[in-house]
Amino acid sequence: MWSIFKFVFMDNLRSVWAIAYTLFIALSTYALVYFTGSFTRGVVSIMNIIILITPLVSTMMTSMYFFNKTDFLFLLLAQPIKRSHTFIGMYMGIAVMLALSVGFGLALGMAMSAPRIEDIQVLLLLMLTGVLLSFIFSGLAFLIAIATRDKLRGIGMALSLWLFMAVIYDGLMLMYFIVFSEYPIEEHAIILSLLNPIDLSRIFIMLQLDVSALMGYSGAVFQKFFGTGLGVGVSIGAMLLWIVVPQFLFVYRARRKDF
Repeated sequence: MWSIFKFVFMDNLRSVWAIAYTLFIALSTYALVYFTGSFTRGVVSIMNIIILITPLVSTMMTSMYFFNKTDFLFLLLAQPIKRSHTFIGMYMGIAVMLALSVGFGLALGMAMSAPRIEDIQVLLLLMLTGVLLSFIFSGLAFLIAIATRDKLRGIGMALSLWLFMAVIYDGLMLMYFIVFSEYPIEEHAIILSLLNPIDLSRIFIMLQLDVSALMGYSGAVFQKFFGTGLGVGVSIGAMLLWIVVPQFLFVYRARRKDF
C-alpha cells in the first residue's frame, strides 16, 4: 500500500494542475489580504474560497485521475495485492497531495502578506478545514468513480454532488426554514448542518472567528451548540465520519466489483 501511495502521490504532485491549484490558493489569499488591508478583514472571503473551491477541485481531480488511470488500476488488480490496499493507497495518494496543496498555498499566501502573530491561529484553522474537505470530497469522488464505469457519467455525478452540497442544499434548507418558521426547528438546523460538510465547515470557522452575528438568528442557535466543547467535539467527529464512511463504502464496493 505504501508503494502505491508513494507512486500516486508523486504522480499527482508533478501534475501541472496541482501546481496551478497551489498557486491559485496562494495568490487568492495574498490578493484578498492586500486589498482588504489585513488578514482579519479578508478571512471571510478566504474562507469562502476554501470551502467552495477545495471540494470542487478535490472532486474533479480525483475523478479524472481515477478514470485516466484505469490501465494502471487493472495492472495493480492483477498483482497479488489486497484490493483494499490498492484503493486506499490510491485514495491517500491523491487526498494527501490535495491537502498539502491547500496547506502550502495558504501558508505561501500568508507569508507574502507579512502576517501578524495573531493571524497564525486563523491560518491554522483554515488549513485544517481545507485538509478535511480535501479528504472528504476525494473519498466521495472515489466512491462515485468505483460505482460507475463510464467516465463522462462519473465526472458528471461528481460535479453534481459538489453543486448539490455547495449551492442546492443551502437553498433547500432555506425553503425548509421559511415553510416551518412558526415551529421550533433549532435542533433541525443543527442536524441538517451536520449532514453537509461544506455547511459544517463554514459554521465551524465563523463561530471560531466570533462573527456569528453575521448569521443572524441561526448564528445564535449555532453558537449555543457549536460554541460549546460538546459542539466542537460533535462537529469534528462529524467531519471525521465524512472521511471514514466513504472510505469504508468504496473499499466494500471495490472488493465485490468485477473489473
